[in-house]
Amino acid sequence: MWKKILASLFIGASLLAISSVGNAATEDAKINTEQKIDITKYQVINPEKKAYSTEDKITFINGKAPSGTEVTIEVYGTTDLTRKSFDLLKLPDEDDYIEISSDTIKSGNMGFFDKELELVTGINKIIIIFEVEDVPPIEIIVYVKTTDTGNHTNEVKLTDIITILK
Repeated sequence: MWKKILASLFIGASLLAISSVGNAATEDAKINTEQKIDITKYQVINPEKKAYSTEDKITFINGKAPSGTEVTIEVYGTTDLTRKSFDLLKLPDEDDYIEISSDTIKSGNMGFFDKELELVTGINKIIIIFEVEDVPPIEIIVYVKTTDTGNHTNEVKLTDIITILK
């Protein structure tokens, strides 16, 4: 009977010793699993296009990122003071842009963020930076056109012509 108890204790102790060695992981292995970032979790939903034109000076940026992620939105603008005729096909150099605003926001509990931006007439560059390593910034170009008021014709009434002829 003593032999059976000693054999059972020996087998139990050996199983405990082997299982703890098999499940142990080094610190390097833990660090490597933590550093893998899913880039698809960091997206800009609106605007959908990377470059577009509009007549509105106000635009909305929204997207998704894991909850609590800091997102920096930088807005750069340029007006055509140099008469170089900038448009979406002929973009200005990096030196021609002036920083208009820079705001840092956090994504909410649902994993979404949004920001209302005021743009200038001309070319605007919006850069969305996710404050996480290995996630590239997203750049959006918006061309704000002016409404052309010079093409309106004045309405001439018949009574105006009669007063002129008198």
